[in-house]
Parts: sequence; structure tokens; C-alpha cells
Amino acid sequence: MTTRHTDFTLLPVLAGATLLVSGTPAVARDYFDPGLLSLSGTDAATVDLSTFETSGKTPPGTYTVSLFMNQIDQGQHTLIFKADANGDIQPELTPAFLNKLGVNTKVLPTFAGLAPEAPVKNLATLIPESKIQFDFAQLRLDISIPQVAMQPNAQGAVDPALWDHGVPALLFNYNLNGGRNWQGEQPGMGSNTQTNLFANVQGGANWQAWRLRSNMTYSRNTNNSNDMAALTTQSTQFSNTYLQRDIQPWRSEILLGENSTESDVFDSIPFRGVKLNSSDDMLPTSLRGFAPIISGIAQTNARVTVSQNGNVVYQTYVAPGPFRINDLFQTGQAGDLLLTINESDGTVRTQTLAFSSLPVMRRQGSLKYEVTAGRYNGGITVDSQQANFVLATAIYGLPHDITLYGGTLLAKDYVSAVAGSGFSLGNFGALSADITASSTKLPGQDAHQQGYSYRLRYSKSMLSTGTAVDLTAYRYSTRNYYSFSDFNNLGFQLSDGQVPWALERQRSNFQVRLSQQLDSWGSLYLSASRNDFWGNNKVMNTVSAGYNGSYRGVSYGLAYSIDRLKGDGSWPENRQLSLNMQVPLNMFTASPAARNAYASYQMTHDNHGQVQQQTGINGSALDSRISYSAMQGWSNGQNSNNSTLNAGYQGSKGSASMGYSYSRQNRSLNMSGNGGIVVHPQGVTLSQMLGNSLAIVSAPGAKGTSVMNGNIQTDNRGYAVVPYLSNYQLNNVSLNPATLPDNVDVNQSSLNVYPTKGAVVMVNFATHVGYQVLMTLLQANNTPVPFGALVTIENKTAQEPNTGIVGEAGQVYLSGLSEQGKLKVTWGKETDQQCLAAFNLAKVAAPSVNNPVRVLTIVCQGK
Repeated sequence: MTTRHTDFTLLPVLAGATLLVSGTPAVARDYFDPGLLSLSGTDAATVDLSTFETSGKTPPGTYTVSLFMNQIDQGQHTLIFKADANGDIQPELTPAFLNKLGVNTKVLPTFAGLAPEAPVKNLATLIPESKIQFDFAQLRLDISIPQVAMQPNAQGAVDPALWDHGVPALLFNYNLNGGRNWQGEQPGMGSNTQTNLFANVQGGANWQAWRLRSNMTYSRNTNNSNDMAALTTQSTQFSNTYLQRDIQPWRSEILLGENSTESDVFDSIPFRGVKLNSSDDMLPTSLRGFAPIISGIAQTNARVTVSQNGNVVYQTYVAPGPFRINDLFQTGQAGDLLLTINESDGTVRTQTLAFSSLPVMRRQGSLKYEVTAGRYNGGITVDSQQANFVLATAIYGLPHDITLYGGTLLAKDYVSAVAGSGFSLGNFGALSADITASSTKLPGQDAHQQGYSYRLRYSKSMLSTGTAVDLTAYRYSTRNYYSFSDFNNLGFQLSDGQVPWALERQRSNFQVRLSQQLDSWGSLYLSASRNDFWGNNKVMNTVSAGYNGSYRGVSYGLAYSIDRLKGDGSWPENRQLSLNMQVPLNMFTASPAARNAYASYQMTHDNHGQVQQQTGINGSALDSRISYSAMQGWSNGQNSNNSTLNAGYQGSKGSASMGYSYSRQNRSLNMSGNGGIVVHPQGVTLSQMLGNSLAIVSAPGAKGTSVMNGNIQTDNRGYAVVPYLSNYQLNNVSLNPATLPDNVDVNQSSLNVYPTKGAVVMVNFATHVGYQVLMTLLQANNTPVPFGALVTIENKTAQEPNTGIVGEAGQVYLSGLSEQGKLKVTWGKETDQQCLAAFNLAKVAAPSVNNPVRVLTIVCQGK
């Protein structure tokens, strides 16, 4: 073997030689002379350090790297690095792997004839201007490919071959809450106690590409009064039960059961039947096109209920002040949302929220369609005609930013058709217009009633001024126009809990939502709607406006709302002005306890002269897992003073909350909890509330490891649920290596998954569970093993080698060791430069609980 040796007696001669050749051009490189190791007395001349002698050179081997393609994170991949023809260490990249990363290898002529799994020799010759850069210290591989060589629409596009239907599973989302309210005696009314319980369970089952889903709600209410017997009402409802699967070649999906039609052409119709429709979920995110956010103001610890078509779809308790519901489940049913706020003092307020979408626009050549056949399945009346119908719609994008859309609905005694178009107006926003015609034969009449409904929708966002017209819509219907819901519900009794005007036939509807950003001064918003009806002079108006801002950490807001029904003197007009302010306590102290704590104040004033004020403390702790609030309120009404306490916990396996309020006339206590349960082939795992598609993380032995952003931890078996994933898209699921147990290591801390809609995908992390050891390796003559020697665990069943490099004085650190085994130590190619060392850790204890690294000295014997 050739060795390098430095003779310090030759230094003057070498210096003279350097001067003689100084006029000749030379190429220099960083070089580590292993002879320097002999300064410490070690015979380093026998150690082969050629792999490490050049600065910046990557040693050949197999590495798990974080791969970035054109600066876009592609997750972690395990690649082999070998020397090319020039001696440079490069990753082995195959045409099949490059195609998976988005390179258009099937079209580029330079890839013609290359075997898909054969490593390419020089990427730059195949794709000019391409570059490969590897950061060995951070194990990051950057590949730069010119856009012309990438696949069309590679940004956000996913090869359908990667879509994963997941594993068989049972899924359950649960939401439980209950409360009790004690009402004191009041003039003309005795004391009473009200108890309520609500449960909502969304169940499902997965088998290959099939998804079975159903929703169950249970409610029980009891009223105990001194002057009458206890009254208990309860109900159980099953809704939105369906079986669904995707049809990938068509980029579509088919559904059988209870659901609703789309709302972009016709108004959405609840049905029981079969539906075939195109799926935008299968398109790249850049080609996709909404879920409503509900906000309001609670004056006390209130129960907020959201119902749709007579079904309760959401219920929760909120603390006094503004609230925001952004986790409403997509029930897929038609109809407006009815928001009901039950205050702890017995006050009940309702608000109707209409669905409105932005103008219907599609890209050129893009088609969206739906074909549905079924029976009307609405629920706002005790019964309905439940007419059978067939519906078909289509939306198609034309050149010049024009979209055409239309459809038809056929039923016995009812026919409807719609045609419209959407236009991009450039700097003037976007506009859509359509006409719907209906022909209806009403019960007891021979002639058909023919009518028309005209609709305009407009939106505009002016980034330069910060003004946004979120939606402006106007609809006018003639006297003889009947929607399909009107046709089915006409003549039937309204269900309990519905607003009185739910069965009125609408004549016109106007709604507008505006917002204005004021840079550092905050923002303004305005929302308004106006509805009138055929057959009476009722006009329903709602207006809400507000301002939100902040200054040096202090946030504040002002809101004003009006709702009234003109033409019915029994319906009161409600006007309310609200002011709220929140001050962070860390403005006054540097204590860590005040970091996420706030002092708040809220005042509301209504048109009846009642003024309510509240002030208190709220905040969070333990990485926002714990939330709390303590408020004291007073008013000029009968309930002059009230106190409220609220606490909540958000964990990786669900959440729970509790609230208590007290005033002179009443007291109330409420509790709630929600979460998810997944039954999969490897067991049962508890979770936070589940989304559409999700991942089961399997990391055996890695108890208490943080997953993703840290709000989720693995259970005692090393399993966890990532409850929200993007359908048909790249999702990166990662573990936080810093939170792994001391005796656990992983080959790869990040994996990519591509779930289909509703899928439960398994994410299996290969864990190494074992001891951490700091070994001192000695040769037979009791001298330390040379510096730089490579140590490998002899384990034929290991999928990847567990290796280490010997440092000073023969020391090497290894993790994931079994209790006993053998080590192979190599510091050269000759037989006398290799040895085997047997170890047994059964009687070697860790120094302390805080230091799990065992210390051991063993002798390495020759092979």
C-alpha cells in the first residue's frame, strides 16, 4: 500500500524547489496530511484516510438526503453516491427517478434508449444547464433543471401512479357536549333547571377505493320547573349516509346514498340517489378552485348551534365575546345555515347565513360536470313531495377568459333549465350572469306555471388600494318561478326550529361583502343583505360592519350589526354595537407566565338601551395546549353582574373544555369534548378531530415523539394520527428527531404520501431501538485502534448498516445497539488492518437517568 510520510529534514529543500518552479502555473487543492496524526504518537501512517484527505469531498456510500428539485422540497430519499469517470462523488440518478421528480424524460431525445433503472452517467450532458449540488454537512441534495426540460404543469402536479388508496380502516369523529342551567325565580316565572346533552358522531369505513360515511346526531333536553312536571325531549337522526369512490381515469367520483348536488349552476339540492361528477381534487393545487366561516358575538357562556335543512350539524359552547367557527364539517347538504345562539340567561338569537360562491370561471379547455339521479331529500318541512329527478350540469372554459355553463333538471310536473356565462373583466373584476327557467304544475292545477330567475354575481380585489369586493350578488325571480325546493315543500308544514319565512317564495335577493385594508391602521369590513318575498310585503334586512386594528401589540375592534323584518310588527328590530380590546400582559412584565396572557375588555350596547360590559384575563399555556379565561361582567339590566370561568385542553388525542357562569338570577355549567378514533390493521389509535384523508404514523418504540408541528405525539406503541392531509397531493409527514427517546433512532425522519380522497395511509418509519454506547477500542497490544477507522455492526438482518468512525484514543460513539453483538473495525485494506470486537452490555449500566450513554472498553481481535 502506498503511504504518505512527511520528513521534516527535507523542508529547506522543498522550499528551494518551490522557488525554482514558482514561475510555472500550478493547480492547488485542499489536502489533509495524515502524517500530522503522528505528532500525537499514533502510527497514523498505517491508516487509510484517502476518503477524508480532500476538503469538501463526499465519501462514497448510501445516504438519506433531503432532496430539493428547483428549490421545491421533495422530501427525504435514500440514494447511493459513487465516483464518476472524473473521480467526483455523485448520486446515482435513474431516468425513472428523474421522471418521478418531474423531469420530462419521456420526451427529451437525450434519454431515448436509456434503461429506466440504469443510473445516468452525466446529467449535464443529457440536460444542458442542469446542476447537482450536495451539502454533505446538512445531507441536502439540490438538483436544478431548466424549466423547458420539466413536465408540463409539474408545479403541484402528481403522477396518478403515486395515489394511495390506503389501508382498510374504521373512522369515527365524535363531539360530545352537555350543560345545565339553573334559572332563579323572576316576576311571573318560577325557578327552573334546564339540562341538555348533544352528541355528534361521524362514522366511516374504508375498503380499497370505497368510502362509506354516515353522520349521527343525538340530543336530549330536560326542563324541570317548580310549577310543572319535568319535560324531556330527545331525538336521534342519521343523515348524509353514502358510499363513494373515485374513478381516476375520468378524474371523477361516483356517490350512492344521501348527499347534495353542486351549487355552482343550480341551487344545491339534497337528494338520495346516485351522483357522478368531476373532481377538482385530482387537479394540481394551482388549478383548483370554499368552506364557510361563521362568526358572531356571544354575551354570556353561550351554546352555539348550526343547523341545515332541519339537521343539527354543529354545536359547541363559546365564551363571552366574538367567536369564529372555522371547523364546520362539510355535510354536503343543500340549504342555508341557521345559526342559533342560546345565551346562559335564556336569551335566544338566530341568524340565517346564505351560501354564495364567487363567479363561475374555468380555465380554457377545462370541463366540470355533474350527473345526478335521485329523490329530493330536504328537511325543513315535516314532509315533502320527495320528487324523483334527474339533473345534469356542465361548466366549460373557453378562450379569452370566457366560461359557459348550463344545466337541466327534469322531474314529474317540474322542468328547469339554466344557461349563463362568466367573464373576466381584467382590471374591473369578474362577472357572471345566468337565466333559470322553470315550468311547474302545482297540485290541483291543470296548467303549468312558467317563470324565470335572473342572477348577477360580481367580485373584484384591488391590491393597490387594499379594497376587495368579496362578493356582490343580485337575484330576481318572477312571480311564477318556483325553485325545485319550492316545488317539493309547497303545502307542507314547517319543521320545528325553522325561521317563519323559510317557506316564503323569494322575489329578490341582494348581498354584498366588502373589505378594506388600511395597512398599519387595520381593516374595515361591510356585509349586507336584503330579501323580499312574493305574496306578502315582508322585507328582511341584515347589515354588519366593523373595524379591526392593533397598535404596539394591543388589538381592538368595533362592530355594528342590524337585523330586522319589515312588514311584520311582531318581529323586533335588533341593533347592536360592540367594542372589544385585548392587551398582552408581557407589555408590563418579562415573566414567562405573561407571555401568552392577555387582559381583555368588551362592551355591547343594543337598541333597547341595555349596556353590557366585561373584563378579565385570558391566555394559553403549555405550548397552547391549555387555554383559559376568567371574566367579570356587569350591565344596567336585571342581570347586573355575572362571572364566567372557562378552561380548555387541546391534546394529540382530542380536546376538552369546561365553562361556568354565575349571576344573581342564574347559573350555568357546560362541558364538551371531541376527537377521533381510527381502527386500522395495526390496532386502534386515538386522534384529534379527523379530516377527509389522514395518515397513521408507525414508529415502533418511539413513544412520545413529536409529529409534524409538535401538536401531535406518538402513543405508548409509537403510533399517531396526522388528521389532515391534502387529497391527491404530495404530503410530507415528519418526526422531530430531537424528541425521539434516548434508545431510539430512525433511518429517515420524513416520508412522502399521496392519499386519495378519504384514504387512511400508513407512514412506516424504520426505527432502531437499542443502546447508546461510547466505546474505547483497543488492539491486541492494548494500543488504541487508529484514528479514522470505520466501525460497522455485524448484523445481517439490518436493512441499513449502522456505522461509526473512530476518533481520538480509539473512541467511537454508536447508537441502536442490541444487548450483545460484534463489531467489524477497518482502517485499511490489508488483513492486519481489520479486526472484530465482541461486546455485551448486559452488565453495563448507564451513568445516570439524564445520561443514557454507556461507556465500555473492549479489545479488538484480528480476523
